[in-house]
Amino acid sequence: MVKNLIISASKANQLYWLGRYQERVYMTLHFLRKCYDQMIDGNPESYHHLRETLDPAHKYSSNEEFALGMVYDETNPSSVFSALNRAMDNAILLREDIYTETLSYIEMSIALMKKCKKENKINMTLLQYITDWSLAFWGSAEQRIYNSRILNIMMIGRHVEFLDMMLRYSDDFKRISLAYRHLKKYLNELPASVDSDVAGQLDALIVEEAFDLSDVEYRQKVAQYINKMIKI
Repeated sequence: MVKNLIISASKANQLYWLGRYQERVYMTLHFLRKCYDQMIDGNPESYHHLRETLDPAHKYSSNEEFALGMVYDETNPSSVFSALNRAMDNAILLREDIYTETLSYIEMSIALMKKCKKENKINMTLLQYITDWSLAFWGSAEQRIYNSRILNIMMIGRHVEFLDMMLRYSDDFKRISLAYRHLKKYLNELPASVDSDVAGQLDALIVEEAFDLSDVEYRQKVAQYINKMIKI
């Protein structure tokens, strides 16, 4: 039986941030894998560019320390482990809404992450499992969550996080514009969750003629509007 479609403000916030943190796990691993591959292949110019983007404050003093920190450092809010822990905090409160099968992918990821952390090294094979489970989480959510509002709020969080990270780490207009269209599709299902004035300004910015992420002001404005547009 489909549960009551009315969702409290606090639960909506938890669903939104569950979607964001779970996508942050996947995207951070995606970018780190590119960094790690370039480090191993001896391609320092490409690797250092990504490292500067992921660690602009230079928290880590070496490539190895950076890789370990971005995966395991629980004091770093941008690390994979931090994102997993925050996703779990929200998922536990939402167990009855997202169901145990969906929650289990986060539980397995944290268990494996703890095992990897004890080894104090980057095991890309094991981290690939966490990447795969991040995708499986969304597959399970789409299969098992019949309350469309719950799923839509999670997907809004997912696409906001994807856009936020792509704006910082990439300049691929096609991917960003496609993700923005997907975000708008979910927002159209929940019109009360979007500021239409801000959305209109974003519509004018995320077009090929205006797109220029090399312009710091433009990049910051788009990122600010994407976050400001959401009213969850």
